[in-house]
Amino acid sequence: MTSPTLVTRPDFAFDALDRVLESLGWFLQSESQTPPLIPGEPELAVYVHRVTDTELQYSFNPVVKLRVLQFHGRDAVGGWNAVRRQVPVLDAPALAALLASRETKDVLLGLLATGELRERSSLERVAALRFHPDESVSRTAERVHALLVPAGVAEAFQRLEEEKRAHPDRSVLFAHLPGEEQRRQVLRWLIQDQAASNPHIDAVLNSALVDADAEVRVTAVMAAARLQARAVLPTLRTARMPTSTREGADPRDRLFYSGLRELVAGVLAGRPLPPEGSPKRERMAPLLRALSGPADVRDDPTLLLHALTTPVDLGSPPEVLPEALVAHEGTYRLRRSGLEACWVPAVEHWLGTGETPRRVRSPGFFVARVPVSRAASAWALAAAQGPLGTASADAEEAAPCTWAQAEQVCAALSRIEGAELRLPSGDAWEMAARGPDGRLFPWGNSMRDDGASRASPWGVEALVGSLPQWAVEEKTGGHLLCGGREQPLCSSRRAVAETDTASLGAVRWVLALPP
Repeated sequence: MTSPTLVTRPDFAFDALDRVLESLGWFLQSESQTPPLIPGEPELAVYVHRVTDTELQYSFNPVVKLRVLQFHGRDAVGGWNAVRRQVPVLDAPALAALLASRETKDVLLGLLATGELRERSSLERVAALRFHPDESVSRTAERVHALLVPAGVAEAFQRLEEEKRAHPDRSVLFAHLPGEEQRRQVLRWLIQDQAASNPHIDAVLNSALVDADAEVRVTAVMAAARLQARAVLPTLRTARMPTSTREGADPRDRLFYSGLRELVAGVLAGRPLPPEGSPKRERMAPLLRALSGPADVRDDPTLLLHALTTPVDLGSPPEVLPEALVAHEGTYRLRRSGLEACWVPAVEHWLGTGETPRRVRSPGFFVARVPVSRAASAWALAAAQGPLGTASADAEEAAPCTWAQAEQVCAALSRIEGAELRLPSGDAWEMAARGPDGRLFPWGNSMRDDGASRASPWGVEALVGSLPQWAVEEKTGGHLLCGGREQPLCSSRRAVAETDTASLGAVRWVLALPP
């Protein structure tokens, strides 16, 4: 098991850390005897807690100012919690900022800290940095990526070498990144973090333009335009854009994608554009803006461009857990029933469709990973009358409920857990399904036959199963049905009259953070 670890902010000096630790009951047992590179900044130190005998090992890399605290002993987690509340540390957003920096030293600090913390929310950005032009960055990113990727994912090196010999202009590492979602996100981090292409990025784009996933190919077209990757023009001209419903593109999107490829090819080749002020130039204006910078979201086409070029911001983990929840190995569960929850962080979300997309910030909340199953629903209604162990596994078929029954299930779970579990608002349901990048479906921007088995960016599952799911209309308190097989778009909501006592939906509860 990995020892609980913290990485302090680089400007938090050793003497300040020593004072905080002393106030929390730690005493300095030993420190490195070698004269430090920076006076007053030992590169190794060991603290022991006076009450629990827990050990804290401190290390300092003076080159990038990496300060690591590792906790060992019977109260390692308790010690980690106490110190984290008093010491400024690098969290997920701080790591993301370092990894996006233009300063090599900051990027290296971000990579090393990510490796120490095993911060998997940075995985796509670390993967993108493996193609950085600075060799010290690319090599470090390669090592950190190996720490973050689960064992057994990497392909045999001999096979990779054979593929590279067959296609020297492509990146075989990119082609073997596990899952199309990770390949999409690597391209989007390259768009965000890099100002121009280079031979390493050209190789990535050449691989992406022939990828099996249609959305990876379309994203690569956008990346080639943003990064002015003229070297990939031959591959881009022949890149296959989605041309059928089987590839998930409806007729409007197919025309859009084909026109996008032709426009980007023309721009990279230096072909003149229609004159300023002409009707054709005016129609092209939103797309031309998106090719040179962040998309100006005004309608469905510009929201699609935004989703194709924006990496997923996974936000920060919750600072405090509600009493009803417990954390275990990166997951969350209700304390008494054992039902699983996912965290939707406090980040901006694009909601809605058509001419009125809205940008709304999530307050940060927990949502059921899957809808309440038949077995869990029956257990909750019975257990609300008295303790009956824990709920059955909640990965079974969702329980079909009327609105009144859905509220009864939430009320029963609330009594069991001693916290308010309620049906989500329509916006909360869409945030849980859509993630922060404005995608059309929980899994991306193309229709899929296996959508029912795909999770949202937050890990929320079973969003387009056989049953839609109940939600509350924010302004009126009216009844909504979201998701389900018949309305797989994240933004789909169907109003249900309060007098309708026959409509059925599944129950997906939400739990707010404590005030």
